[in-house]
Formats: sequence, C-alpha cells, structure tokens
Amino acid sequence: MTTMMQRPNPVDGCFLRYEREHQGIRPYIGVVLHASGSAPNLSVVREQVADRIERMPTLSCKVTRQGRRTAWVADPGFDPHDHVHEIRIPEGGATLDTTVAALLGLPLPADAPRWGVWLIHGYSDREYVLFYRAHHAAQDGQALLDAVTALFGTGPPLSPRPAVTARAGRRPWRRRIPVRAIARTLADAAQGPALSWSTQDTLTGGARLVSAAVPVSWLRQTGRALGASPNDVCLAALAQALRAWVPAGWITADHRGRDLQVSLAVSLREPQERFAVGNRVSAVRIPLSFWEDSPTARVAAVARATGRARGEDMRRVLRAQLSLPESVVYRLLLQGDRMRNGLDTSGLMQLRGRLALGQDPIETAVPTLFLHGDHPFAVAFLTYAGQVVVSFTIDRAFEDVGDLAGLWAGAVERLWHESVVGSDEPTRVSAPSS
Repeated sequence: MTTMMQRPNPVDGCFLRYEREHQGIRPYIGVVLHASGSAPNLSVVREQVADRIERMPTLSCKVTRQGRRTAWVADPGFDPHDHVHEIRIPEGGATLDTTVAALLGLPLPADAPRWGVWLIHGYSDREYVLFYRAHHAAQDGQALLDAVTALFGTGPPLSPRPAVTARAGRRPWRRRIPVRAIARTLADAAQGPALSWSTQDTLTGGARLVSAAVPVSWLRQTGRALGASPNDVCLAALAQALRAWVPAGWITADHRGRDLQVSLAVSLREPQERFAVGNRVSAVRIPLSFWEDSPTARVAAVARATGRARGEDMRRVLRAQLSLPESVVYRLLLQGDRMRNGLDTSGLMQLRGRLALGQDPIETAVPTLFLHGDHPFAVAFLTYAGQVVVSFTIDRAFEDVGDLAGLWAGAVERLWHESVVGSDEPTRVSAPSS
C-alpha cells in the first residue's frame, strides 16, 4: 500500500495534547449510518472495508509524537479487519440511542490508526447501523466524509492527487505569516461580550445524540428567496431554535441584548490535499442575531456575517493560522474552551453520492461531534440523500430540557413557508433516529 505522508499540522498536535491534559474529553468525530435490510455478518462489513481501504490510503496512518512534534507514520502492522467491531443489542436491553451515546465517549488505542467502524444491530429486523468514528487529530470533517465515501460509496473511487511538497528555504514563521492580519481577526472576534446563560445543572461530560431532518430543497429554496446560502439558513434556524429552547430565567438581565456567537468550522483543504492526513480546518466566530424578532431578517444578518468570513482574504488568514507554532494554536483552543456556553458547529457539510453496504442502501447519515470546556452541546449539519440532518451532541445534564433538534426543524419549516410558500400551514417531516 502506498501512503501519502504529509507534513504534520499543529492543529493535529493540539487535539492530541488536549486529550492528554483533559481527562474524560474524547476529541472524536463521526457519522451514524442507518442501513436498510437485515443485519449482515461482521465478516461482510470487514471484507468491504478491507477491499476499499486503498481508496483512502491515510487510514493506515497512525499519529504519534517524535520529540515535541506530531508525526504521522504508516502502521507496519495495520490490518483493516481490526478496526471493524460489532455490537448486538439484545432484546429488552439497551436502545440504539444509548448504545450510540456510549460509543461517543469510547477511546481508541493510541498505538494504531485511530478510527473504527461499529456494526450495531438487534434493535430492528429491517435496519442496522454502521457507526464510523475517528480521532479529530487524524481527520477533520471533510476527511471524515471522504473516508466514509471511500468505504461505503457506491460510485467510482476518487483518484488522490499528488501531495504538494514543501518549498525549500522556508522563512521563519513570523515573517511568512500575516501576524497583524491574524491579530485583527482575533480582535474582531472578541469584540463585544457574547451571550451566555446560567442553568441549575452541572455539566456531566457525558454526551448523547439527538437529530432531526428536513428536505434539502427547503433550505435551497429559502436561501434563494432571501439571498442567502443553505448554510446561512441552517445557522439562522439554529438561533431561532435556541431562543425557543433557552428558558427566560437562564439569561440574566446583564446578558440581555448580547448576541449569541457560534464558532463555525471552515475547511481549508486544497484540491491536492484531498487525502492528506490530519487537519486542514480553522474556525471563525459568527454572530447569530439571537434577539432579532424577524426570522427572515435574521437570515439576512447571518448571510452578511458569513459573507465576510468567506472572503479570500479571510481564507488566507485562516490558512496562515495553521502554520503558527503549536503552542500558539493551543492557547487559542483553550480560549474558546473558557467561553461559557460556547457553541461549536461544523457548518453545512455534504456527502455526495449514495452509500451502501453491499446491496443494502444507507438511508440516513447523522454526524457526531464532541464536547469540551464549558460547552453544553455541539451542532453539526449534513446533507445526504435529499435531506439535511441536524445533530446535537449534547451534555446529559440537558436530558429533559427540550427537543432542540425538533425546534430547529420547525424553524426551518417556518422560514420556508414564510419566504417560499407564503403560508403558515405546517408539513409533517419524519426525523431520523440517532
């Protein structure tokens, strides 16, 4: 097997250090794939994964430390069969939701490539789940989707492009990075105190997954009608859902009027880095116009904010941040951790094409994130098979507070009716299970 080795990224090292220094935090991301059909034997899943592993060569890489730097090496003992596991839910035992929740906090061995696939079955005779998980040090959101597509995609494999080699004679980082531009970006993000709230509950650190789905056409049509992107509609609906979800008593008088900000992931992968190991991602802070009473006006405000973040100048600054020393990147990560009720989101991701295990189609894909710091939940959006799924990886302290995912789906539906249909008549839409 030929493995494309890439220069380590400081972000990768930060996720490894974060896990070492914060016991109980598991920086894993993943996607829960719901397949139609009777559950196969474990050997069937293992055979397909092994047959497809060449489509994603970096799945054989393990992340390690060499001195003070993160290093990627091809695991000489790599066997893809070892990364495929099985959980059978006995009748009357745990539910699918509790099984998925337990896996959210399960660590993977540090001496091997840190990813895995879990075949979960027994809860239905017509459906089963394939849960793909990976350590965030090894894969960012785009790499995660590429891995899932490589292992379960029904289309032809993508051909990796040659890796870009580093230029000789690189200047010191202080001279090749737009430090002033980065400082201005961080200062702009910190302007104005952000909205937070106080609850009677202490965060447990344990997570569960809740999700809902709407037709992707609703977001596209709403976006076109309002001059916004589907991602803007997702974020505006998130603000509306949170405004309905947060009890009035949680927000103190001195916080009223402050805006809610979200840390929005931005993929920085270049075409030639499609199969590069590690992270090519940064984040920007986006105000969500939390107190705006008009849902359509909120979409417009969010679109203006994301428009500034999507510019080429901002992308250049974010790309440069990936070349900062690891210690600097780690301090930035910890700053975000200390934001009470900090809100992280993947932004709207997309799984192109269809997925399947053998002849069994994957009907629904539900993304998963992880919790850290004082953040009560993290939000992911994923387009697949004509649907957009929202998923909340949420602390168990909020077990009985309300249906955030359902509130988001309702907010999207109301936006669609108001801006496209021109009526308030509701439409029933089925929601995926976790």
